[in-house]
Amino acid sequence: MLNISQKSENPAKGTSLSWFSWRFFITMLLTFALDRITKLLVVFLMPIDESKQISSRVVEIVEGVFSIVHVTNHGAAWGILSGQTYLLSSIAVVTMASLWFFRRELGLSHPLMQYAMGFFVGGILGNLFDRIYYGCVVDFLDFTIPFINYRWPAFNVADCGIFVGVAMYIIVSVVIERREKKERTSGRKKFEGS
Repeated sequence: MLNISQKSENPAKGTSLSWFSWRFFITMLLTFALDRITKLLVVFLMPIDESKQISSRVVEIVEGVFSIVHVTNHGAAWGILSGQTYLLSSIAVVTMASLWFFRRELGLSHPLMQYAMGFFVGGILGNLFDRIYYGCVVDFLDFTIPFINYRWPAFNVADCGIFVGVAMYIIVSVVIERREKKERTSGRKKFEGS
């Protein structure tokens, strides 16, 4: 398991709350706030046709590539587990609880990991709020991939936060692991040379 807990901004602090820094809270709150504001604007300005679960109004930003729509998603990504609101909400809560219980093993005392988890948890909270309040998730970012003409399932700011958080966590983990491996190798060579 990756040992990056020593990279915290104050290693002397061994408290159980040490990874809950301002980085985590600000990133989480900004992600959640941006998600709520954008969804409220979409809900207010683009009323939905309940029979179709989609708004009849479409705002095209880049013709044939990017539009703003209003779609309700009763499942997870790509509509997986559609209608399983309680299950998806439970998974979100269990995921956040797991992050807390395994925070040391996940290296969440590292500053960059705090940003990553801020994005991730902010995104989870954004979609969890939707599931509790609306019974579904509000999606509005609609992209079509040029050349292959594939229409990506609509998503939202919370989904972006989750994606950025996971991607950032993986990249930082790989970089830190490589750096630590290099330090161990150079340390071993110095020891053998002495």
